[in-house]
Amino acid sequence: MGLLDNLVGAFLKLTDPTPEYTGPRCLLERNSVGGCDKCQQVCPHGAINLESFTAEIDEVKCTSCGLCTAVCPGLALEFPLGPIQEKLHRGRGQIRCSKAPGAGDEIHCLGQLTPGALAEAASRFGALVLARGDCESCRIGGPTIPERVQWAVQEAKRYFPGLEVHIQNQPLRGAEVGRREFFGALLGGAKRSAAELVPNLPLPPLEPYEDKRGELPAELRLRRLAAYRAQAVRWPRIAVAEGCTLCPVCSNVCPTKAVERERAPGGEEYVLKLNVSACTGCGACLESCPPQVISLVEAGREEVLGAPIELFRGRPPWYDL
Repeated sequence: MGLLDNLVGAFLKLTDPTPEYTGPRCLLERNSVGGCDKCQQVCPHGAINLESFTAEIDEVKCTSCGLCTAVCPGLALEFPLGPIQEKLHRGRGQIRCSKAPGAGDEIHCLGQLTPGALAEAASRFGALVLARGDCESCRIGGPTIPERVQWAVQEAKRYFPGLEVHIQNQPLRGAEVGRREFFGALLGGAKRSAAELVPNLPLPPLEPYEDKRGELPAELRLRRLAAYRAQAVRWPRIAVAEGCTLCPVCSNVCPTKAVERERAPGGEEYVLKLNVSACTGCGACLESCPPQVISLVEAGREEVLGAPIELFRGRPPWYDL
């Protein structure tokens, strides 16, 4: 691909990008029992195809509304959350969609606001103000946007229960910004645009299936940061009851590698451990567990911010086979 093609591709991604897809975090690719079609169901334009047991996005139909990124249980679909977080910070918790009039920062569509982005901004600035345009006639996200944003707000309250959000269908006044913040924002925006427009150098080919589950997604980092500032949280996590055979199914289907199975040192026991802050509550392990001994519960702040917890320990019944 030549320099011109790279520049054109980068420009198109800046103006109307599609979400980045990380296959190893998709429940379909992880062969979770029951699979998942949430991204396809929520997409207002039929831009997502799941027929090949992977999420294929039609770049022509996709409008970058972001609804699929908010509902994806394994966080396999993502937009860069850094720029969104920066705009929420610059507006001190106030932001508007690209079709809403008023002042202050804007994002393409309020559907791009994930639970983590909302929780983190609220943990820092208090009540959030989101201004929307006429969703009924909007070709980006459509009439379901207010309902989906309310859903994201309720999810965000798991990570920051004190979250308060005001959604208005009127011009956004915008937060007051000083000269230093204004010029800093201009310089930062110019640097980011230049970096995104410069074509990447050719990279060596990757393995056909690179497992990126060990890399904590930005969404989970934002949720954890909000939980750190909260007094109490209701973070989803799993529990394992008696009857566990210590098979590897739960760790295999986990989209974020929150569940790990390891052999206890110096013995015949195996241990299941859970990194609570990496658990999305997707339910893949719950549905796929052969003896059906996994349940979904809630974790407190100490478990979220602490070390991995032990879910189950024992000598597998298949050990001597």
